[in-house]
Parts: sequence; structure tokens; C-alpha cells
Amino acid sequence: MAMSTDEQRAARRPAKDVLASKKLDADSAASESASDSAPSARPRGGSRGAAPSAFVRNSSSYAFSLVAVLSLVTRYWKIWDPAQVVFDEVHFGKFASYYLRRQYYFDVHPPLAKMTVALGGWMVGYDGAFLFDKIGMDYMANGVPYIIMRGWVALFGFALPLLVYAIMAESGYSVLASLLAALLVTFDNALVTQGRLILLDNIMIFFMLAAVYSYIRFFKLRYRPFGVKWWAWLLSTGTMLGCAVSCKLVGLLTIGLIGCAVLYDLWRMLDIRRGTTMAQVARHVAARAVALIAVPFALYLGFFYIHFAVLTHTGPGDAYHTPGFQMQLIDNPMTKSSFDVHYGDEIAIRHRDTGAYLESGAERYPLRYEDLRVSSQGQQVTGAKALSDGGYWRIKPVKGADEFAPLLARRQAGEAIAKEELDRWAVHNLDLVQLEHVATSMNLRTHDVASPMTPTNMEFTTLPLNETDSVADTVWQIKIDGTASNTTRLQTSSSFIRIVSDKHGVAMWTHGKKLPQWGRGRQEINGIKKSEEKSALWTVPHVRGRETPTEEQVAMRQKAPRMSFLARFAELQGLMVKHNNALTTVHPFQSGPLTWPVLLRGISFWTENKERRQIYLLGNPVGWWMAGCALIGYAWLMVAMALMSRRNVQVIDGIVRRHMTRSTGFIAAAWALHYLPFFLMGRSLFLHHYLPASIFAYMILGAVFQFLTTADYQRFALRYWDDKARALIPSPAAVVAFAVICALHIATFMHFAPLSYGTRGLTPAEVDSRRWLRSYDLHFQK
Repeated sequence: MAMSTDEQRAARRPAKDVLASKKLDADSAASESASDSAPSARPRGGSRGAAPSAFVRNSSSYAFSLVAVLSLVTRYWKIWDPAQVVFDEVHFGKFASYYLRRQYYFDVHPPLAKMTVALGGWMVGYDGAFLFDKIGMDYMANGVPYIIMRGWVALFGFALPLLVYAIMAESGYSVLASLLAALLVTFDNALVTQGRLILLDNIMIFFMLAAVYSYIRFFKLRYRPFGVKWWAWLLSTGTMLGCAVSCKLVGLLTIGLIGCAVLYDLWRMLDIRRGTTMAQVARHVAARAVALIAVPFALYLGFFYIHFAVLTHTGPGDAYHTPGFQMQLIDNPMTKSSFDVHYGDEIAIRHRDTGAYLESGAERYPLRYEDLRVSSQGQQVTGAKALSDGGYWRIKPVKGADEFAPLLARRQAGEAIAKEELDRWAVHNLDLVQLEHVATSMNLRTHDVASPMTPTNMEFTTLPLNETDSVADTVWQIKIDGTASNTTRLQTSSSFIRIVSDKHGVAMWTHGKKLPQWGRGRQEINGIKKSEEKSALWTVPHVRGRETPTEEQVAMRQKAPRMSFLARFAELQGLMVKHNNALTTVHPFQSGPLTWPVLLRGISFWTENKERRQIYLLGNPVGWWMAGCALIGYAWLMVAMALMSRRNVQVIDGIVRRHMTRSTGFIAAAWALHYLPFFLMGRSLFLHHYLPASIFAYMILGAVFQFLTTADYQRFALRYWDDKARALIPSPAAVVAFAVICALHIATFMHFAPLSYGTRGLTPAEVDSRRWLRSYDLHFQK
């Protein structure tokens, strides 16, 4: 039987080398990636040369300590400056304040990272009084413990280089390669900027890297399964995955990475040649299912349970939810002022999504619009942010209008009406109604005329009460969302309704765009043909002249149906996905995934014109470009090795080949899985979405560095390895290459540091010297 290439080479080796190689395979845990065994540069066995010095033996500890000190300095350097709200601190600082106020809010991201930020404020007694309303607001003047809150978040940023070092070291890379990757992360401008502000990304990335590290530690124990350490690292992996996805849904990419590694491992374990029984395989599958599926999901559920338990009071997020959800919140308007609407009531009508009130007035549409289309020149019907006298409409029945007329006259005369008689005229689902504009005594109308800004939709206007020729245009059907019964009554605040033209079938709709000057900056109101459109929902928040008695409010709260945690959880998940996908508004600093690895542009976080200071999120250009070259070089190397393998050409040592394919391959897969999925996303994207992938790219650079600076990987290891040293003595060429890369990277970091920290002003010439690419849209003030 012909021997394999590896067996032929082993036969030609000295016995000592063969034994060492076999022992490498047996102790592969020190060098494998999370996907397979790969002997590393850490074989056990006696050293051939002189015993390494104490410095060499302790070099890993020294390197780790150096990374810790430098990471601490870069993340906490003048963290108190600027003492103003910066970029998305507007959002995430605000959410932290809502937690401390216990007021409900809505966001597209899961709650863990935001609760973590709030915890930092809570620990120092902050009460959430400040709401971070806009960029540039002064922290000191408002008494916000922003230094503590930033410092608390910076702890996670501080830990990232340490985790990178640990991942590289546990994956079998030398101290020098591990240190290089860690220093690249330490002195990356984007990671430093993002890691010292009240933002979420570094918290999420911390859990991502912790999950990867835990899984590598777990995998190294695969020859000792089901022991205490094996279970500890497996459960740690699941816990970190649960925390990562509970910070942002991008954490699902890390779950995908670990999931692929687990499936590949189980597939290999299923091989009968490995001597595993089906019972053993089933036990392994069950253990991983519990730790890597059940535990993360339980944590995800648990953090939302805490989220709901803390946010018990009504807040700005109420309007996103169904009435049933809103009625669970303390002091919600639906449990304070929800009552039946009756014919003859003067009601305000508000759009659910934009909060605009339906209003009208004496103003008319222009004869011609900017595109030369002709309008009806009818009375304008628009959407206003504030409620005024022009925002009240009298609701009148179509069926039984003659019978209702005397009652309406009595109500307008101020006569008291018995509750029993009034209830007879309650508005129900599917009723046909007319809406009379109280201020101008005109009926709401839609007709076959193009709307001002949306030509495909119908114009909304009004019709005089005595006009009979087009009265069918003024008939509307009230459709209460979530019910088909015609016995359901329309209630203030708690009923979401569609107002649909009975003749034309279009639903009343609005959007965020403002009308031109002739429309006084109001929102356009028109008729949309898709009457079931989700954004065509309205509420009746007010009935003029009617307040709910206190006893009715108490009774309303007691009657409010209880909604289970799982029902609220499911509703919130649907809203998160929906609104995350809807984040398509063009942003001046958004960018596409194709531009991220080459760092074509950054994000302006903050500017201060008086002192010419600014914070601009930008990765370290030299570091990112070197990492990009390393990714290309690694891909080329994999192709070259595959081709050589096809032709049975063995230029690269087998141990090196295994390590580059499996250990480095796992890191390359991590980069790809945290980068390529963004090409499939339709929402607005920004440079900071690439930060997790950029860290794995730096690790690839460290791995390629080790490959290029270690000519004979195995013999180098056997010659200089000491069983107690846990370190490799680097070659002079490796030290020089390491020094050059670090010098270039750190020098670039220092050059761009004023933009990363915003701690000193830059002259126009200094700003221009940092515009390495024309696409760097830096703030430039002469």
C-alpha cells in the first residue's frame, strides 16, 4: 500500500522528530483553531539549545501586561473631554436615562448594552434627569456624571486588545504574533474613539470576542469531554453568545460562526473511524444544544424580562405598540382617558406613526404645483404636529342621520344628554361616517385628483355641507384595527383605526415629508390605494370638552386585560425587525460595505467651531490597509496550497499548512461572517458596522506575519521551545518586521489622534494633512 506524503516524510525523519510530531498531534489543544486540530509552534519536548532566559520564559506575561497598560492609556486618555454630547450618545445616553426614570422607550436594538450603560449611572446615584437631546449639549451645566458613564463603557473597550492577545495565544501563535495583533487593536483610532464614549459597539464586541475565546478553550478540551472545565468553557461560550446578541442583533453573526464550527466538529465526530458510538455523539449534541442554543436564548429572554420589569411607566416608546401593550404601562393615557366615542363628539385625529394631527383651515391648494400639475384649489387638509382649533372634527352618522339631527342640535345647545341615550349613538367598527371640520363647517372629502406631493395618491380636501352633487366623496368607513366585529366600539386613545373612503376605497395616510411654503410646512394628507397599509393607522386622542372622571380611570385600569411577558416579547421583536429594516433614510455619513476595508470615509461625531476641534471616526489607515493586504495574501496562500496539494508538491511544512488552514482559517471565517452579510442588508450602514470584522482582520495580519517570519516552523519550535517557557525566541528578521509594522501603525495613530480624541484644535493646514483620501469629509474651517 502506498504511503501518504506525510507518512513518506515521517519515514525519512529522525526517530526523535517523528515522536515529537506524534506528540504534537496528541497535544493539539495548544494550537488548534476552533474548527479542527492544528499542531502549533508549542510542542512539548526537550529543547535542543540552551535554556531560555527568565525574560523569555515570562515573555507572554510581559506582553500581556504591556497590552493592558497601553490599552488603559489609549481608552482613558482625557476621557472627560469633550464635556458635551457626542454623536450617538444622543440616543444611548437618553435610553440609559429612561431606564433610570423607568419610562418605556422603543429601540431597534436588544437591551443588554443599554442596561449596562444605565447601570454605570445608577451606581453613582444618577437619576436620569438629563435626556441627551442633541449633540453639543453641555454635560457639566446639566450635572451629568458623564465621566463615570464613559469610563464604565471604556472598560469593555479596554478589554478588547487583551482578548485579542488571549485568542491568538490560545490558537497557537507566538508571543510576537499575538502581541502584534493586540497592539494593532490597541492603537486603532476607530476602536479607541468608539470605545471611550457612551456607545454600544465595544460592549457587544467584548462579548463577541469573549465567546470566541471561550469556544477555543472549550475545544481544546475535546479529548477530556464532560469534565468540569469542559462544561465551564462550553457554558461560558453560550453565555457570551447570549450576551452578544442581547446587545445588538449583529451578535447573531457570532452565533453563526460558532454554530458552523460546532457543526463541523460534530460531523467529524460522527466518523466511525474515530471510534465514537452514536450514544456518545448524541450526548455531545445534547450538551451543545443546551449550552449553545438554550442558554443564549434563555439569556436573551431574561434580559428582555428585566427590560420590561424596569420600564413599567408610560414613555416615548408607547406609540409604537398595540393598545393592549400600552395598557400594561403605569399612567398610560389609554388607561387614564380611554372612553367611547359618540356621534356628535368633536374629536382630534392623530396619525400613529408620525404623531401629526389631521387639520384644515382657510388656506387653499395652489392652482398649479411645481411640476405644473393642476390642483382642485380646494381647502387644504394637512397634518400638524400640534393640536389647534383647526384640528377638531365632528363625527356624524350616515345611517340614521335624520334621526340623529335633533340630538346633535340639543348637544350643540349645551343640553345635558342622558348616558343611556348617548350610548345609543356610540361609534362602532365598520360604521359609515362623515367628518365635519368644526372651524370651517366643511366635510372631509377625497376625490380623483392627484395629491400635491404623491401623484399616485388622491388629494384630500373639504366640501361645503350643503353640496349634494359629490356627497359620496365625503362618506368614510371606520375600521378598527385588530377586529372584524361590528359591535366593537371606537374608543379614544386605545383604538387604532383606518379611515377608508367608501366610494374610492383609499385610506387616509400621511408621511414625514413637509409641504412647500404654501402648505406652511405641514405634512401632506392623501388617500393611499393600499388601504391595509400598516402606516395608515390613526387614533382619536381627544374629545373636546370631555374628561374622564377619576372613578372611571380607576375602573379602566382594573379592567385592562393583562398581557403575558411572552406576548409582549413577541410584539417587541416584530417591531424591532420592522423598524430596523426601515432604517433606509439617507444619512450624510453612511457608507457601503465595499468601502470599509479600504477605509474610504469615516463619520463626523462632533465639531466645536470656536476652538476648531472635532471628533471623526476613522480607522487607522495604515493598519486597515495592511490588514487588507494580509487578507488578500492569506486568500492567495490558501489557493496556492490547494493547487500544490493537487500536484503533490510539498513546499510548506505540514504542520505550518495545518495551522494556517485550520487555526487561521477559523479567524478568516470569523472575518467573513462578520463582514459579508452586510452586503445583503438594505438598511443604512456605517463604518462602525465593520469594527468587529476589522479586529479579526488584524488577527489575520498577525497570523500572516508569523507565517512570513518563520521559515521552518517545526524545527524552529523544536530548537527553541522550552516546556516551561511557553514562548518562542523570535528571529532577528521577525523582530525587525514587528518593529516596523508597530512603528508605522502607532505613528499613524498619533497623527490621527486629534481627530480620535477631539482634545485639541487643528489648523486648516493640519486638517488638510490628515485628509489622506479626498473622501475624508473632515470639518474644515478657515
